[in-house]
Amino acid sequence: MITERLGLTVVPGAGWRAADVRTVAQEAEQAGFEAMFSTEVNSDSMATAQVMGSATERLTVGTWVANIYLRHSYLCAKGAELIADDTGGRFVLGLGVSHRPVNDALRVDMTNAAHDIVDYARAVRDWWEGRGPTTHLPQSPAAHRIPVHVAALSLAAAERAAEVADGLMPTMWSPQRVEKSAEYIARGRARAPELGRLELTLGLPTFIGDDLDRLRAIARENLALYTGFPFFRRMWRESGFVDEADAMERGAGPAGLSDELLDSFCLIGPLSRCRERLASYRAAGVDLPILNPPVGPRAARDVVHAFGGS
Repeated sequence: MITERLGLTVVPGAGWRAADVRTVAQEAEQAGFEAMFSTEVNSDSMATAQVMGSATERLTVGTWVANIYLRHSYLCAKGAELIADDTGGRFVLGLGVSHRPVNDALRVDMTNAAHDIVDYARAVRDWWEGRGPTTHLPQSPAAHRIPVHVAALSLAAAERAAEVADGLMPTMWSPQRVEKSAEYIARGRARAPELGRLELTLGLPTFIGDDLDRLRAIARENLALYTGFPFFRRMWRESGFVDEADAMERGAGPAGLSDELLDSFCLIGPLSRCRERLASYRAAGVDLPILNPPVGPRAARDVVHAFGGS
């Protein structure tokens, strides 16, 4: 049984059915996970969070992350209110801008993404606090408090998010980058002290087993998609992996994910090694590590059972 704070995120758009979402959520709750989140990849992360919440009794559920360009802030706020109400306040709204290749395919303009995410987070809060304009009916405050977490890869984005969010949702950071982010987060939070302490979560790709070469091959297969996203290449370049980012820019795909790069941000190897790495992340300042298993419900259940001790 898990005794420290730990979350799980899944990619339900990759071959999951509703029954899989319910099963993994229930098993995560039984194993002692604190929270389970849903990515918005070929799926609706809000609807998935509702399924997870309805299937559980204690598990915090949320989005990791909802693409702000796919929902008007009004619709997002009202959907979040309903999920929070139905789960007794067990909902966290994670927000992000997604990535240019995704949004270009959907004909979404993200030219002003840095400002859009800040404005959107504030607009959602206004609806919850009853300050939004009258639509069909006057607005009223939400029945439950709903934490807003904002995705960030760059340190500058982390600083901006700290001005408007209850929590931060980066992914694929090393413990060293977590430590470096503290000054940026503090600078942003100083401009919004009324929000209180910010919660730092972190998404960690997780590959458990004894054969490191095989696990790294699985990691490359699962993470190859991210090598085509400019935000990730910029983050890795900023983290010192310049050669890898340049290779990705030239179209190297999974080959750009060197062993050193993978080891810098993945939990990879035997469970004991993964637990030691988790401890280093907690020591660096991560409040809620969020495990990101390989694609598919079976892999998610394997990670849940491994960390849950069954």
